[in-house]
Amino acid sequence: MTTVTPDRCLAAADQMLRATGPLGATAVAAGWWPKACACLIRLALEGGIDAFWQRLSPPVAVCANGRTKHLMLRRYDRTVARRVSFAWAALSSATHHHCYEMAPTAGELRRLHTEVTALLATLNGPELPS
Repeated sequence: MTTVTPDRCLAAADQMLRATGPLGATAVAAGWWPKACACLIRLALEGGIDAFWQRLSPPVAVCANGRTKHLMLRRYDRTVARRVSFAWAALSSATHHHCYEMAPTAGELRRLHTEVTALLATLNGPELPS
């Protein structure tokens, strides 16, 4: 059984963005890659937030409401909390089907991938308490 980790999610999303590897090539050929890529990036963000809270405050980590976890980040760093909220909202919007909107572009997804990668490094780094 393979464990789903933020790093694995980001790696799979990167394959889709590059159209490489078995997953990326299949996703691009089938045309479903933008939403799947956004889902993977959002899963990575959520997993990173869960890992942060597991390390810092396990009772918060078991909270089922992701929005609560985002809001509580303000206690440690308002800028990071704002960036997390923006990235999560953008990714959530990208994962929902709206017949009047186009799927996110590769450039938009690459920017979100880069932002989530940076956020996860910050959440795991010494800048925030551990």
